[in-house]
Amino acid sequence: MNKLLSLLLAASLAFATPAWSALAPQAAASVDRVILPAEVAPERYEIRITPDPDRLAFRGHARITVTVARPTDRIVLNAADLGFGQVSLSGVSATPKVVLDAAEQTAAFVFPQPLSPGRYTLDIDYTGRIYQQAFGLFALDGDVGGRKSRALFTQFEHSDARRFAPMWDEPALKAVFALTIEAPAGQMAVSNMPTARVEPLPDGRVATTFADTPSMSSYLLFLALGDFERIQRKVGDVELGVVALRGQAEKGRFALDTAAELLPWFNDYFGKPYPLPKLDLIAGPGQSQFFAAMENWGAIFAFDRNLLLEPAASPAERQRVFTIVAHEMAHQWFGNLVTMAWWDDLWLNEGFTSWMESKAADHFHPEWKMSLQEMANRERAMRLDAGAGSHPVITPVRDVFAASSAFDAITYQKGQAVVRMLEQFVGEDAFRAGIRAYIARHAYGNTTTDQLWAEMERVAPRPVTRVAHDFTLQSGVPLIRAEAAPGGVRLTQSRFGGALLRGGTWLTPVRVAAPATDKTWVGLVSSPRPERVALAPGAAAVVNAGQTGYFRTRYAPELWTRLAPGYLNLESADQLGLLYDSRALGESGLSPLGDFLGLAKTAAQAEEPVVLTGLANELTALGRAYPATDGAAYRAYASARLAPVLARIGWDPRPGEGDNTPALRDALVRALSDFNDPGVRAEALRRFQASAGQPDKQAGALAQTVQAAAARHADPATWEQLHTLARTAGPSSERARFYRLLGSAKDPALADRALALALSGEPPPTTAPAIIAAVAVLHPDKAFDFAVAHRAEVEALLEPTSRTTFIANLARGSRDKAMLKKLDAFADTVPASSRSEVRKAATEIRNRRDFADRGLAEIDRWLAANPG
Repeated sequence: MNKLLSLLLAASLAFATPAWSALAPQAAASVDRVILPAEVAPERYEIRITPDPDRLAFRGHARITVTVARPTDRIVLNAADLGFGQVSLSGVSATPKVVLDAAEQTAAFVFPQPLSPGRYTLDIDYTGRIYQQAFGLFALDGDVGGRKSRALFTQFEHSDARRFAPMWDEPALKAVFALTIEAPAGQMAVSNMPTARVEPLPDGRVATTFADTPSMSSYLLFLALGDFERIQRKVGDVELGVVALRGQAEKGRFALDTAAELLPWFNDYFGKPYPLPKLDLIAGPGQSQFFAAMENWGAIFAFDRNLLLEPAASPAERQRVFTIVAHEMAHQWFGNLVTMAWWDDLWLNEGFTSWMESKAADHFHPEWKMSLQEMANRERAMRLDAGAGSHPVITPVRDVFAASSAFDAITYQKGQAVVRMLEQFVGEDAFRAGIRAYIARHAYGNTTTDQLWAEMERVAPRPVTRVAHDFTLQSGVPLIRAEAAPGGVRLTQSRFGGALLRGGTWLTPVRVAAPATDKTWVGLVSSPRPERVALAPGAAAVVNAGQTGYFRTRYAPELWTRLAPGYLNLESADQLGLLYDSRALGESGLSPLGDFLGLAKTAAQAEEPVVLTGLANELTALGRAYPATDGAAYRAYASARLAPVLARIGWDPRPGEGDNTPALRDALVRALSDFNDPGVRAEALRRFQASAGQPDKQAGALAQTVQAAAARHADPATWEQLHTLARTAGPSSERARFYRLLGSAKDPALADRALALALSGEPPPTTAPAIIAAVAVLHPDKAFDFAVAHRAEVEALLEPTSRTTFIANLARGSRDKAMLKKLDAFADTVPASSRSEVRKAATEIRNRRDFADRGLAEIDRWLAANPG
């Protein structure tokens, strides 16, 4: 599942968070899992659904073939928000007693006598709810030919299949699914497998039955129903399709073409052909605050902005669609064909597919420089991983309610970075051979991470497991210190962070390059194993050359003064790495903040758009450490670095400019707007007003950039113009975007209006949480207080297992000491399994306050000593 949207707020705040805190707890050796009893397991489900979208309800019947392994008087499975009618078991005359446990989301069918071991058929009549948030079976309203059209979709990861049918809703309990839906004849039904038959019903509706799925985990089951159309093409024996609301499917042509070029490449990479007869990409209208797309086997779901493109789509929008399609398609092998045994190993799904989306983009579109762009994701992971709110990549998960905390930057972005590091360490060919062997050995099964390392060890020329364990079984970020030594550089290792962070060691792959030569050194560094690298006298050295290692590098002053002057001659990845590390080290007190500020002057002269985008984002994030009323000197300094870059590339796209230049333009305008640059504010408002009321001029990346800048500095009249655009925009994704912009205003009074609007019933239920999250970026205390004061209303808009995370995240940008007490009070009201999300927020607030007390004064002293 692609968590692009759910991480959006976290990313914007994490970039502004100093990276140190108390030592994070390490992974426990074992955990007492709350799972279903082992006496009974499913083999096959036959599920028949009759939805009533207008009433937001459905009727269902489940016939489940089960195996009783040991005598038991009860069959226990998962069920949530389901009502039960008749229940019967083949060969047993007695009607079982139905015992529901709403807290554990289980239903127990209790029989008067123990069942003997053997195979049975369990028949269940039941009813359920259709939700208006994206979980379980849910409804989304879109436009078809100018009229509202309601479509149904499902979203089951990680534990919501139990809202669709009573079932064993755990990843290791795979079974075959046979699905039938009764629906109006004019609507299209889509599921994991092709349609097997369509039968007319006496009332004029039809019953669509789909072919049996392979044995698979329950969270991968999918169903959609609506006024859809499909575009399709055949690639080998597989039919690829894009499904969207009628009149929209042709906008999915780029996604379809992307899938068509990726499928043979994935078949070859994994060494096993895609095993299903079809693969659909299904677009749903609107958005979710919590996920962008989902890898349902044979039926990938994504919100429409992540699959459908307008003819004038920007390069960044095409990149987004490509990487989302690549991510979810990679899941068809990594996650669907071979599935983690439990949520502890979620990273086996998400870390690997996050890495694969970038690898695929580099293969098919090297001009995008996706691996370079993805360094920003590694940075997000490091900033979270250095704090007390972090967790190991492989984290014991006691129950499914705690699993929500695993869907974060550690699982996705750190996992992605660790995979990339290991691939470079053992070599691309050996790494691929290990993955192929893993897929072949465990197809249709469930695994743990060590089963992957076992396959890697058989083919890798270097030891994998020890390195992998160090980076996946403990939290934290290594710090490699480079010091001048006779004849070269001495490398030592410690834990990155402030004085409170101690302990931990990693066997870390390190690559050192001398920019003036073609010499490189590759080796392993750990706390008990320092290394010495030979260099010519006075030579500069880049540690973590190529930036594939997951660690921070601190250069001794003597080495920094050799390296920094040649910054513009370094490879782009190393330019970015020095920017990221110097800011993080400066914030943590391990290096002078002047190292970053001085480097920013030089970096502003770089040619690579991705590097300049990184510079703009780093300057913006550091600037947000200042209260709104302070930091004028810093804002002037940052504007002086970035304004000439914007002048050089211009406001308007130019013929022949690179694919990453529009994203740079966007980052520059947003950053300079954040710094209150008067010229940018005036030009953005002028351009916004010039296009207001002209929908044909509202499209495109530049228009979105201008709208965002106008929204940030909106007065009441501009805010109302944006509000009108939100109400009247055509595509649902455009409406959602304008509603989010309404929450981004600096004006506190407009932030209050946006919060009230979120709960007014006007925005779609899936969009309303995004408005509140947008307010939290600049007004975290206001957004958190509002959510707590209206908690029942806000939580009604949220997927149940994400409620704690959402509300806690609202507070993460706060600087107010009083917020810590508010978070403590909030933590007392949530399940213990989800309190780690509250701890993450509290840690960031403490860090921000600590940095404000020390770091801002250091910045101001440096600026005073370095005028201009």
